[in-house]
Amino acid sequence: MTVEREFNAATAEEAVENAAVELGISADEVSYEVVDAGSSGFMGIGARDARILVSVEEARDEAQPAVPQETSEPETEAAMESERDVEINSEEVPEAVPEEVPAELLDGTRQYMETVVRGLDLADARLDIYDAGEFVAVDVATEEAGLFIGQKGETIDALQYLLNVAVYRDRPFAKRITLDSEGYRQRRTEALQGMAHRSARRAAREQRTVELPPMNPAERRVVHVFLKDNRQVTTASEGIGENRRVHISPA
Repeated sequence: MTVEREFNAATAEEAVENAAVELGISADEVSYEVVDAGSSGFMGIGARDARILVSVEEARDEAQPAVPQETSEPETEAAMESERDVEINSEEVPEAVPEEVPAELLDGTRQYMETVVRGLDLADARLDIYDAGEFVAVDVATEEAGLFIGQKGETIDALQYLLNVAVYRDRPFAKRITLDSEGYRQRRTEALQGMAHRSARRAAREQRTVELPPMNPAERRVVHVFLKDNRQVTTASEGIGENRRVHISPA
């Protein structure tokens, strides 16, 4: 059965390369349609990813839920430690405590975010800030979500880091503040988990290492955590800077 899957990247060419890596074929074999050519914006503001629709022949065994079927011992502490890169999206902060945060902290968070959306000239932005239990959720709804999220999520990740720093500068830490817009983080996490699952199946089936596209530290962590209980494969991050990526190898 032929299905269409969407891929995005800084350019259409990069999106095609990402699709080729995930599907295990060459870029020349990718059948696709450009939905949005993307834009670099002005000095990074207003940038948006290019989007392509790829026609994929879905195999019967690939239609299974993207959940590893076998379990093993948890990943070693050393392996997890290797993923604690200096990153804009994962400070070393105390583990979140599921206790209600004070209203004053929520008010401070709102005040800071109101300043941010005014600075970005997001006149239509609507803020929803609440205690989500394990973290403080900040959701920004706007027609300019692409500008707010930024290319490859760089803008929203930077704003999340600055938000946590600003709110907790003069307050004791309570819970990590997570910034989102239009469900971006959930969609991205699900896409990464799907890629990790399919790549792990291919690595185990073909008995070879599968190299994923370059990712930031937070994205690599999603892959490592998702596959840590899969006894058929092991994961490791290799490379430097923006070229650092996850390698999935047969166990």
